[in-house]
Amino acid sequence: MENVINIASVAGSSTVMIDAFLACINIFNTFVLFTHLHPVESPFKRTFVNAKYHIVSKAHSTPFLVSFVLAALLSITTYSAIEYNVTTSSNNQAMLIRAIVSAYTFACTSIFVKLSNHMIKLSVDRILEMEKEVTRHDIVNFEPPSKPVMDAVVAPYKPFFSVDSTGMERIPDDVPHLFVSNHSLYGLEMPLFVNHLYQTKGIFPRGLADHFHFATPNGPVLRALGAVDGTRDNVDSLMKAGYDVLVYPGGGHEVLKHSSVPRYELMWKERVGFARCAIKHGYDIIPCACVGTEDMFKSIGDIPTGCNGMVIPISITTPCRVQKIYLWFGHPVSTKQYDGEFTNDDFAREVRDKTKAAIEAGIRELQEKQKGDPQRYLLDQYASKIRQYFCFSTKKEAVQSASLDEKDEAGADDDVGVGEKGEKIKMK
Repeated sequence: MENVINIASVAGSSTVMIDAFLACINIFNTFVLFTHLHPVESPFKRTFVNAKYHIVSKAHSTPFLVSFVLAALLSITTYSAIEYNVTTSSNNQAMLIRAIVSAYTFACTSIFVKLSNHMIKLSVDRILEMEKEVTRHDIVNFEPPSKPVMDAVVAPYKPFFSVDSTGMERIPDDVPHLFVSNHSLYGLEMPLFVNHLYQTKGIFPRGLADHFHFATPNGPVLRALGAVDGTRDNVDSLMKAGYDVLVYPGGGHEVLKHSSVPRYELMWKERVGFARCAIKHGYDIIPCACVGTEDMFKSIGDIPTGCNGMVIPISITTPCRVQKIYLWFGHPVSTKQYDGEFTNDDFAREVRDKTKAAIEAGIRELQEKQKGDPQRYLLDQYASKIRQYFCFSTKKEAVQSASLDEKDEAGADDDVGVGEKGEKIKMK
C-alpha cells in the first residue's frame, strides 16, 4: 500500500514539474512574440529587443540547452498522447490537454529558435533597421480609407460636435501641403479636422504622432488612419512621396496641458523641426487653428507623470458646455525662397515664427467668431432644430388646410351655373 502511495506521489510531483516547465517555456515564447510584434516606433522597442537578444544569446551559447528543451517538449507530447490513449481514468482529459499544449509549445519554440538564430547573426541594430525599412515601405504605400469609411469612423463625434470652418478656399489644390496646427486639450479635434478636410477638399493629411502613441493599444488604429511616428526619416519619406502632412508642434504638451496654462496657448518652445522639413522639400505650410475643445472643460487638477514635466489634466464638463468645433485655415507660408537650405537656423526660425504668428491670429479670429455665434452650444443647436421642426410642421398643416379650402371652393363653383341674364344659379 505504501508503495502505491509513493508511486502516486511521484507521479503527481512529475506532473506538476511538467506543467511548470510548459508554463515557463510559454511565458518566454510570449515575451519573444511580444518583442517581434511590438511596433518599431515605440520608445520601448530597443529595450525589449536588447533583453531578448541577451537571453537567446545566453541560451544558444549554453551547450545542448536548446536541444534539450525541444527534446523534452517532444517527449512530453508523445508521453501525454500515449497516456491519453491507454488510460481510462479521470485524469484522461488532463493528459489530452497536456498533449495539445506541449505540441503547440514545441511548434512555437521551434519557430522562435530559428528566428533567434537569425537575430544573433544579424545583431540588434540590423534587426531594428530592417523593421524600420519595412515601416517606411508601408508608409509610402499607404492607401487612405474611403470617404464613407472615414465618415463612419467619426460618426460617434457627430451628435455632439459640429464643425464650422473658415478659409478652406485658401488651400491650393495642385500641390502637397504641410498643415501646422495648435493641439487642443485631449486632442479631441484631430479626427474631426482630418475628416472635414478629407470630405471637403479631398485631402487626407498624414498625421505625425509622438512615439508613446505607438506603445499603446491605439497604435494600430493610428497606423490604419495614416498616422506615422514623427521622426525625421519618416517625414522625409512622406514628403518625397508627395503626401500631405499634418503636424502639431506642441505635441503632447498641448494635449495634456497644465491647468495653469491659458486656453489655446501654443507650447512650441524652440521647435523648428517642421520648418526644416518644409524648407528641405519646398513644401508650403498651411497654418491652421482650432477653437472650441478647451472651452468645454473646466480643469480641477493635474496628476504629475514625472516625464519631462508633463501632467495628466483632470477636467470636468457638462452638457451646457459642449459646443461647436471651429477650424481656421490661413494663407500658405511659402518656403521655396530658401532654396532647400534646411540647415540654416535663421531660415528655420523665420518660417516657424511666421507660422506661429499666423496661427495665433487665427485663434483670435475664431474666438471672435465664437462669441457672436448663436449656434455655438450643442443645446442651442438642438433647440433650433426642434423649433425648425415644429415651424415646418405648422406651415405644412397651414398649406394643406389652404389646399383643402381651395378644393372646396372649386367644388362649389362646379355646382353653380349662369342664367340667361348672367346671374349665378345652383345646378341640380
